[in-house]
Amino acid sequence: MANASPNPPRLRLRVTAAAESAIRGGHPWVYDASIREQNRAGTAGELAVIFDRKDKFLALGLYDALSPIRVRVLHHGKPVTADDAWWRARLQATLARRAGLFDAQTTGYRCISGESDGWPGLVLDRYDTTFVLKLYSAVWLPRVGEIVQWLSEALPPGRLVLRLSRNIQSLAEKDFSLRDGQVLRGDAPAGPVVFLETGIRFEAEVIRGQKTGFFLDQRENRRRVEMLAAGRDVLNAFSFSGGFSLYAARGGARSTTDLDGHRELRPAQRSGEAVHRNPGQGHRLQSAGALHRGTHQAAEGLVGHRRGGAER
Repeated sequence: MANASPNPPRLRLRVTAAAESAIRGGHPWVYDASIREQNRAGTAGELAVIFDRKDKFLALGLYDALSPIRVRVLHHGKPVTADDAWWRARLQATLARRAGLFDAQTTGYRCISGESDGWPGLVLDRYDTTFVLKLYSAVWLPRVGEIVQWLSEALPPGRLVLRLSRNIQSLAEKDFSLRDGQVLRGDAPAGPVVFLETGIRFEAEVIRGQKTGFFLDQRENRRRVEMLAAGRDVLNAFSFSGGFSLYAARGGARSTTDLDGHRELRPAQRSGEAVHRNPGQGHRLQSAGALHRGTHQAAEGLVGHRRGGAER
């Protein structure tokens, strides 16, 4: 029997007419049902070239045999050579989009936002001098080493932590010796990482916390709450870090109630309370083992506040 070729031919795909149109329109995913032809089996993270019905280049993406999202599109339009220089230039262009957007009062923000930035299934968040790389797809696992190198060249010195979506954690550890919460660069943090968002002090649990440790993508919504909060009693359900409550307090809310499964305020919440809450403002933290019951009780409490004055 002849040995398999050490350099298999480039993975080539043809897709349905509907998928062609979607890709040309900027859709970042190709589903398994949209693939009409495929020249051979592919592996996770392998580059796949997509051709149109006229056998002309359509797009380039990362292949995932284990997901119904079979290809995550990196580029569409004219053909490109996806070499090391291409990847580096792509990263630099992505990071440059956010250069200068934040001042010293915001040291926590998103650097790479997945599909929106042309890095489908990949997020990079910054918490002061700690960067957190979150992977939502197995297509990036074979490239983690390269990504670390590219980021080390493009970012200022600091810690780099790897976070993995639950659906790829087993594969990552088995095939790539990668673990959720693994520190890829720098020392492991001694505890939560402190950062600022529009001057409010927060903490991020970058090793085991939800998402990358904080919901950075809700910043503009928190600012909107601040604008609407003056004189109001505010219920913050699923409060997590209490971010919406701290913004509401800074915006002049009469009272705030945090509803979550954890009863104790985090240290960063307590410090934020001291800085951003006026003496006359009330605050409650209510644990909700049964969330619907807790929400009902919290709402009743807000009504009580309105009738009898804010709780001190």
